[in-house]
Parts: sequence; structure tokens; C-alpha cells
Amino acid sequence: MNTILVNKLFETFRSKLDIFDSFMNDGANEKDISDLEKYINQILPASYIDLLKTYNGEKKSLGVMAGFEFLTIKEVKVQWDFFKMAEGEREPDSVYQKNKIKNELYSVKRIPFGHDGSGNLLCIDYDPEIEGKNGQILYLPAGDPEPISVIADDFEEFLTFLIDAIISEKLELTDERDEWDEEDWEKAEIYFNKTWENDWTDIADEYNSRH
Repeated sequence: MNTILVNKLFETFRSKLDIFDSFMNDGANEKDISDLEKYINQILPASYIDLLKTYNGEKKSLGVMAGFEFLTIKEVKVQWDFFKMAEGEREPDSVYQKNKIKNELYSVKRIPFGHDGSGNLLCIDYDPEIEGKNGQILYLPAGDPEPISVIADDFEEFLTFLIDAIISEKLELTDERDEWDEEDWEKAEIYFNKTWENDWTDIADEYNSRH
């Protein structure tokens, strides 16, 4: 099931962008993933592992993770190290679903897998509030004064959301190759951009309506 879902995700990306693979790194190996799980002291979701085995993050920024960059294993460790160092130092601006999310910003039990380059992240949450789900997916705005939100119950549900967003063009492709000669395509702006609210509250509302 996990491999089927991951394959469907990348097939959907390729249906929108013919040169998709050129933006992605080679996949991680078993040792890389095992080392990451030991480093962060967590068992990662099978679908996330399949994702990393296919592509270990982005080679060039494309916005694969719903408009956010898909982090390499090395980048996950860097972000997680910062969470570890800063744990307990800062509370979030607000929490959107207070019964599902603990009132903390940085935690070693939150595993970042996507970022926007401005301090805002997507994370797997292994320390939810009493009504939350272990492994739920958070929008974690560390760079903007916005609420933390649950946007999916687990990583598979997030991937399903991502596939639907690509198909519906809620995740929109900007591709400016038409404005350049083929030999200059590397200069063209090419990226996936989310069309929903910057603070993700509309996505959180959609999540709430389903659960």
C-alpha cells in the first residue's frame, strides 16, 4: 500500500512536470534511514521511508511537500538538532486544535520533513495532546506568528492530500520554460506553489470537517 501510494504521488508530479526527476536526489539506502531513526530515536512511517528510498529530498528547490521543500536526511537532522537545542525555550503564537496539539513549538518528538526557507515547517508529531494521533502531521510556523495546525492524521493521509492537491491544482505548477530557449531552461522559474491560506487554517478546517 505504501509503495503504491508513493508511486502514485510521483507519477502525479510527473504528469504535471516532465523533468520532475531532474529536481530530485537519488534515493536513500537502508543504512541512511536506519541511522536517521537511531539519531532521532523514532520509528518513521513506512510511507515516509518509501519516499526517502525513492528520493532523498530535492536537488533543486521545487516545493514537492505542498509548496515546501522536501528535506534530505541530512537536512532533517540539522532541523531536528535545532529543535533539540531550542526545546522548551519558546511557545507557539497559538494552537489551532488545542485538544490535539501540545502548546510547545520545538520538540524532539516532532520530526521535520518539509520547510519553506523562512522557518515554517511540516512535521510528524510523536507527542500529541490527548485527542491527537501519534504520527499526526503538523504545520509548524516557527517563522511567522501563526497557529500550529494538524493537517492530517498520519503521513499516508498527508500523501493522499498532496496527490489530490496536485490533481485539483490547489498545488499549482509555475513553469516558465516557454519564456526561455531550451539551452537556457536552467534559468527558468519552475516550482509548485500552494494556493491555500499562508497559515494553513483552511486546510486545518478541511481536516476538522473530515474528523
